[in-house]
Amino acid sequence: MKYKIGFIGAGVMAGAIIDRFLTSFDSFMLDYKDVAVYDLDKSKMEKYANVGLSLGESANDILANSEIAMLGVKPQFYADILKNAPSINAKTIISIMAGVKIETLRNYLGDIGIARVMPNTPCTIGKGVMAVCYDKCDEDTVALIDAILNTCGKVINVEERKFDAVTSISGSGPAYVYLFADAMVQAGIKGGLTLRESKALALATIEGSALYASQAEYDLPTLVDRVCSKGGTTIEAINVFKDNNLEAIVGKGIEACREKSKILSEKL
Repeated sequence: MKYKIGFIGAGVMAGAIIDRFLTSFDSFMLDYKDVAVYDLDKSKMEKYANVGLSLGESANDILANSEIAMLGVKPQFYADILKNAPSINAKTIISIMAGVKIETLRNYLGDIGIARVMPNTPCTIGKGVMAVCYDKCDEDTVALIDAILNTCGKVINVEERKFDAVTSISGSGPAYVYLFADAMVQAGIKGGLTLRESKALALATIEGSALYASQAEYDLPTLVDRVCSKGGTTIEAINVFKDNNLEAIVGKGIEACREKSKILSEKL
């Protein structure tokens, strides 16, 4: 094989994975030429050529000459790539494509290793969470893929049947957080803060609260109660949220996202 690992596509999410991989590259005992990238965007190719990575001549080149190949293209494009590939010699394919099942990929790939991954956008700064499901992958390959994904944040092994739920929580979840954060920011501005002040306060509060919750000995409802005090200020906001069914609204939104993920996975 010319390449240890090859990337087909270097868009927002795949590019984030490549970039984070490169930040810890020395720990992988690889040569830059062992890693290849192919993308239709020549500027992306030039970026990685300047780092020293190999450039694939085509998607076919990556599939034919990489031990491990990552499919980082949009889901509507993968079928043409795989069915038109004259030879697929990779022993493992990593897919970060939303909605594309392992069973569907196996129709094109046969009896090789497949790793299905659901990343999210905070992977760009190494603070993401990536759900992964391995099928027919050997231990050494799993260890290497896990190590690459760990450069992007936290990695959680999840059964594939749960991937629609994963999509609705972590895959799409950053958008929910941004929406709530913006509501906090706008409320702060209405209360007299500047945009800069309100945004700094809201985002730091969300970041600190998430970190604290991940380390606290209490469950989330208890953490809510611990911030509230009877007759205090926080309970007034919480009561309004509850009276207006915020929890039910969030649940319905996530359910709609999950159901759409199921529908898409049947079509791809």
